[in-house]
Amino acid sequence: MARLIDLLTFSGAAGDVVGCKGPHGFYIRSRPRKPRTTPTAKQLEVRARLALVMGFLKPLKAIIYPGFSVRYTAKTKVSAMNAAASHALNHAITGEYPDLDIDPAMVRLSRGMLVGLPRAEAKLSGTSVAATWSAEMPQFNGHADDCATIVVYNPAEKTVMAGEAKREVGIVSVDVSDEPPGSELLVYACVADRDRKQFSNSQFLGRLVR
Repeated sequence: MARLIDLLTFSGAAGDVVGCKGPHGFYIRSRPRKPRTTPTAKQLEVRARLALVMGFLKPLKAIIYPGFSVRYTAKTKVSAMNAAASHALNHAITGEYPDLDIDPAMVRLSRGMLVGLPRAEAKLSGTSVAATWSAEMPQFNGHADDCATIVVYNPAEKTVMAGEAKREVGIVSVDVSDEPPGSELLVYACVADRDRKQFSNSQFLGRLVR
């Protein structure tokens, strides 16, 4: 029910319109309507694919925002997430509807021309994930003080852990002691330059079981 503010403004729904008081004054918008038609099978599939991708990516947004927003095509957090979701929708979904799944190796958390980590790998060592890579310097598009971020993601618990080290160090450890035993952990690596203005394409380092 609408609430009268004065003779010319109101808040709430009144018929087919909704009155709202925003930071820049009063405005009116159309009242949202429920669709009258039953969605088609194709529409249901599209919605299921999008829900699957966004459910996977949302806990990783703090990694995705900088990893995609530095690109000219993704200047905001929303456009950065949209770019990551678009890549996943086109490359990371497996199976046939309604039995859909995500291939984590095809998910991208950052995108760019910076050289990634050569011979990178990850293994579980006690209650930590240890990631190692070759510390040799690339001939181009890379520097010794580039920041390597190792991301450990538990998709079942929606938890994300990360550790950072310079490219020249060649190793970083991420504490996973709070993750339940038996958890599947997905490990990614992203590299950024010293100014966080350039990124590499993220690398998938594999699945580990806690």
